[in-house]
Amino acid sequence: MLQSTSPQVDAGSKPDTPRECGILAPMGVTVFRRIWIANLLGNLGTWAQSVAVAWVITAAHAGPIMVAMVQVASAAPLVLLSIATGVLADNYDKRKIMLVGQVVEMSGAIFLTGLAFLGHLDPNALILAVLWISLGSAITVPAWQSAVGEQVPHGMVSSAVLLNGVNYNVARAVGPALGGVMLSVMAPSWVFLLNTLTYVALLAALWQWQHVLPERRLPPEGIREGMVAALRFTWNSTVTRLAMLRSFMFGLTASVIWALLPLVAREHPGGDAALYGYMLGMLGVGAILGSVLVPLLRKLLGSSRLISVAAGTLAVMLVLIGYGHSLAVMMPALGVAGACWIAALTEYNANVQLLVPDWVKGRALALYQTALYGGLAIGSFLWGHLAETMSVSGAILAAAVAMAVSTLLAYHSQFPRLEAGAMKLVTRSKTMPPQLVFNHEQGDVVMAIEYVIPAERVGEFVSLADALRHLRLRNGGRYWGLFRDIRNEEVWREVLLIESWLQHLRMLDRMTLADKALIDRVKALHKGDDPPRITVGVTYQSIDYTAPVDDGA
Repeated sequence: MLQSTSPQVDAGSKPDTPRECGILAPMGVTVFRRIWIANLLGNLGTWAQSVAVAWVITAAHAGPIMVAMVQVASAAPLVLLSIATGVLADNYDKRKIMLVGQVVEMSGAIFLTGLAFLGHLDPNALILAVLWISLGSAITVPAWQSAVGEQVPHGMVSSAVLLNGVNYNVARAVGPALGGVMLSVMAPSWVFLLNTLTYVALLAALWQWQHVLPERRLPPEGIREGMVAALRFTWNSTVTRLAMLRSFMFGLTASVIWALLPLVAREHPGGDAALYGYMLGMLGVGAILGSVLVPLLRKLLGSSRLISVAAGTLAVMLVLIGYGHSLAVMMPALGVAGACWIAALTEYNANVQLLVPDWVKGRALALYQTALYGGLAIGSFLWGHLAETMSVSGAILAAAVAMAVSTLLAYHSQFPRLEAGAMKLVTRSKTMPPQLVFNHEQGDVVMAIEYVIPAERVGEFVSLADALRHLRLRNGGRYWGLFRDIRNEEVWREVLLIESWLQHLRMLDRMTLADKALIDRVKALHKGDDPPRITVGVTYQSIDYTAPVDDGA
């Protein structure tokens, strides 16, 4: 029987088991610890550089639109390329992809540093350099995100995701302050040089990672095939759609902080690069403290409610940041905003990590990141325009109102709760090769599964049909239908159209334990000792009529 895969999120949910151990447990894994420390150094350099970039462009008296374009340049490659690089992450060695991405990022950092030392760092060249570095990030991020599950055991994934968030925010707390202090005593070029050197440690840590690749029985997916599979999965996956929708709205509204905070600092009496660095540092301190509270809040509120509470609280903090005027009001508000930011993003990431099967995890995380950074890019451009036409405070207020409204609308949207390990792939037995000679890489395959369902079981059978339809389609099916025989009302036929025999084999390899549980529920309704009857056919257009047919003799 065809056993395609994807999370059993549309078929109902089961009570979840504890999905994480102690928050520091992943640090006991050597590979994770080594990469985490190297990544901390890299993040410190990145945040120090971000202060220098923002201050160089504001010191050049660039307008709000040009300031906001820095955020657009940072996010655009992630929006445009993440799905394609997610296909690579799901089909090839994640370690090698991450190494390539880091080399591209480092080359962009070298370019930026060279421009700064040569004195050619105008706003346009600065944005070009940021775009170059972001291109490397677009290559790295899907592999980086999906590799967490390969660095630590499954039970530590949530804690590992949270620790990566802590890493990012420790750097956000210290890095901007470091950048501000460096800018107060030396030129921005030295800050850019510091960031360039931090790539060395991360490249060394990735090089030392002895990555064991999973055995693959099928050839890797092509870019087009992989992107189509990802979009098909997303269209039929509650988890991915919900993560994309909510993260897009969150990024769209929360982007006002990153887009306009340099202007908030500049408008404040005595505002300088150091003040901007301290403001970013306060966001990081809040995020670190928030990280400690996330596991407790998740237990009390649940993942989906925690996201809503974080977004609602952030909307209130935006008003205080925009209209507080006094640092005694703005700094605590920035701290709480940082805690809300880490809480929401950690939950989005952890839900995708845990509720999406491995075969599409890189692409699902890429789509989530695309939605988030798409929101950040669009929001940065929007708030920059509004700040120019109304005021910086007015733009921040508009973002706060939009965040509050979107939070209320999405409040009842819930991520499903599954048993731990439900997304593990099921090891299937060897498939019997077809006797007919045909092209395995093109030409439609049609499968019909015939069930005999007694009248008293029809209601339950039909109630499972929608979940079964999503399961088939999100894993490669081009068409799915359920038909009742007009001569024998107990006979039902599930018909599935697949684009090729190779895609059919991929679907067999994608079955998870959650999928198997759903399919077993459907099969249990079938009457008789014999299993449901299955027939498989291929289109005549894929058959080689000159080749002899193997009669099995």
